[in-house]
Amino acid sequence: MSVTKLDVSLEGYEIGLSGAIPERSLWTEPAMERGIMEFVSLFSGLVFKYGGRIVHGTHPALTPIILRQARLQASGRWRKPVTLVVSDLWARGFADEDIEAMTEIAEVVITKKVGDGNADDPDTRNRSLTAMRRVLIDSQNAMVLVGGKLHEGDGFRPGVSEEMDMARAKEIPRFLVAGLGGLAAELAKNVMPASLNNALSEDQNWALFSTNDVAASVNLIFSHFVQSVDLANSAIQPIKWNPGLGVVLDHRDGSLSPESTQNILRSFAAQA
Repeated sequence: MSVTKLDVSLEGYEIGLSGAIPERSLWTEPAMERGIMEFVSLFSGLVFKYGGRIVHGTHPALTPIILRQARLQASGRWRKPVTLVVSDLWARGFADEDIEAMTEIAEVVITKKVGDGNADDPDTRNRSLTAMRRVLIDSQNAMVLVGGKLHEGDGFRPGVSEEMDMARAKEIPRFLVAGLGGLAAELAKNVMPASLNNALSEDQNWALFSTNDVAASVNLIFSHFVQSVDLANSAIQPIKWNPGLGVVLDHRDGSLSPESTQNILRSFAAQA
């Protein structure tokens, strides 16, 4: 069977894909992670196939899926199709071959560890991840959120929630895929669709809040990205990660974004 490629383009979209597999104790079905991982696979594959890029915070369960789709769908690009942002709190544990495997297809930005503890220390973990997320958010112009851990009682700040708050402050369009559970489902209980700035109708946003149909969710978001002029007009964030310079810049005038750039420890962004 042949599959015809649509005459559409996602070039110019730097889509933040935020999410995590929820704590197993909070699963509402036996294989809850399957839908989230399927969503990440299908959606990222379409983004890469049609010229867009994915910006991701290097979640251990989701990053391999994203990189595999990038290798399958995004060969021959002038720029690598993925930006991975990771705190040195975890990156210092990566083997050289891990970095090499990622940088074959992705720009990797390592941000500074903040604090004297390790990843089990709530203060060091939270501060380090906040620093990482500042760079992450300043590297995207739209965001899709799926799943997410609640971190109830462990002192760790929920990542999906913090990333959504940071994106809202910059008026970045957000798509909340809440029907697949996790923290996204909890956030949807207190979110007015219009506040997401994503140019979807209220009914379309409520569909994403409620359906567990992965294909329907992917189709709704993808179709909106390729068709909506309002979304294209609102998904313009002047602050962007610049792989050539290894800094975060305001591309309206070339000025440095000090808050984000000061959090960058090093990067691996050169083309192979």
